[in-house]
Amino acid sequence: MHGFFGSYKQKINWDLSAFAVPSFVTRTHEDKALQLTQVTLPKFLSDKYFTEEDGCFLATEGVLFEADKPAEAIARYRKGETVFWDSWRGSFAGVLYDRLSDTLLLFNDQTGSKMLFYTQTENGSFFASDLRVLACNLGLQMPEKDFIQAILEQGYSSGNKTFVKGIRRLTAGQYLRISGKNVEIADYHHFSNTPYEYNETEMIAETDRLFRQAVARVIHKNEQEHLQHFFPLSGGLDSRMTQWIAHQIATQPIFNYTYSQSGHYDHLLPKEISRALGNDWQFFPLDGGAYITDIDRVCSLTEWLVNYMAPIEIAYFTQQTSWKQTGVVLTGINGDNILATETDNAHEMARIYDLGFNGNSLGSPLVLQHVTESYSPFCDVDLLDYVLHVPTIKRRNYYFYDHWILTRYPEAAQWHHKHEQIGQRHKMITLAGRNIRLTEVPKRLIMYALKRLHIYDAYRAQGDSMNPYDDWAKANPALEKTLDNYFDTHKHLLTTQALIAMCEHKMRIGSIMEKGKVLTILSALQAFADSDGPAKRTTAAG
Repeated sequence: MHGFFGSYKQKINWDLSAFAVPSFVTRTHEDKALQLTQVTLPKFLSDKYFTEEDGCFLATEGVLFEADKPAEAIARYRKGETVFWDSWRGSFAGVLYDRLSDTLLLFNDQTGSKMLFYTQTENGSFFASDLRVLACNLGLQMPEKDFIQAILEQGYSSGNKTFVKGIRRLTAGQYLRISGKNVEIADYHHFSNTPYEYNETEMIAETDRLFRQAVARVIHKNEQEHLQHFFPLSGGLDSRMTQWIAHQIATQPIFNYTYSQSGHYDHLLPKEISRALGNDWQFFPLDGGAYITDIDRVCSLTEWLVNYMAPIEIAYFTQQTSWKQTGVVLTGINGDNILATETDNAHEMARIYDLGFNGNSLGSPLVLQHVTESYSPFCDVDLLDYVLHVPTIKRRNYYFYDHWILTRYPEAAQWHHKHEQIGQRHKMITLAGRNIRLTEVPKRLIMYALKRLHIYDAYRAQGDSMNPYDDWAKANPALEKTLDNYFDTHKHLLTTQALIAMCEHKMRIGSIMEKGKVLTILSALQAFADSDGPAKRTTAAG
């Protein structure tokens, strides 16, 4: 990933040949103890600070909707406001070096949307936005066993570990303070879901105000920068509501795109909705699934942090489209996790931090960052800081979500959602902290039993899915054969018999998604097997 490449106390000759792309902007800075190179897309350059003021150097990466000017930020820091960026809104990471105290701060935004990896040696500290570049330039290649286990079990890691032992990443609401050999990591922003007293009228009104504010941030940024509104639209409720409100706010045309299996409601509903909104609409069929064999490129784009199958569609789509004139992509990432929580109050925050800010929710934004910026109103700090206090029992099973729509945007409720009429949902029960439709209980129990018996291959047919990978694989055996061949070619990289047995089992009877977990690990083992050479990766700038 393009971004920052820096060191503190020990200089390094970064090999950045992977970013030798004419469209990138490169800037360098050397200070008393700081060495920094920034390689970035030319979009939103006014938001990417690279400035020295009052004995401090400040650099930022990403897009800023609301933020201090560099001089103002440094003045606040000098007054003792160490985490001045907590009041900023956007998708960003940053570096601040205080020459007077010889202190370096590395910070991420409140939801951890930007990649910033770091490690420390006896002689200094090193950080980069790209995991492989950092590992290769420092000769680090030892796999992190706990991370591998997490990928194989969950498809992601909920902590700050990476595939490479000794390299960590800043996660949601964290910053790193380095002074000499003293390294401290701290949380500066933590979301809470302590329930407020429920007042539906007031809570719907405030949620609506904050949601519209979040959408407006993206719309205004794009129009200020004279960039196109190019936004995804699926059959889901989250993208529907972001686009419905964006249509009311935007003064410039909105272009929607949809990718799905042809004929699925994720294809047909967006067509109807975009037509009702008067938006231009582009459909990109994913029939057949040949793109799921693009293993190494997608793993590289997502820094080997998630099962490559999670963002595989958006990675395929970005290759087929020009992004030069595209602004911030307004997505619906994390919507169901926030407004329609699937768990109870006690388990919700762990689920949001694990799945909402890590997990599969991380994959698509990481892919988009290679070509532009993206933002979801459901990840907006102000919205999260309020709506998470709406009691979970009111947000479960779309109760609060549906009432918001029916109260404020009833015309958006004319289309079904997951084959249910908005406001008329199936009954739910709670099992092990998870909300499950009553009609799905028998299926869930069967799936649980099959998994316990290690014969869950029987449930691989996907039927009603926008991307039925397993059905595609059954119709085209060559597709699954390609994945199996990748495993056979690289399985010698697995180091223990237990790991080999686990991976072979998943490859033998697991679904395509389960196989994706194994192939993600094999891709990482291959990529980091030799860290002596230059960091070779696919760059998707454009």
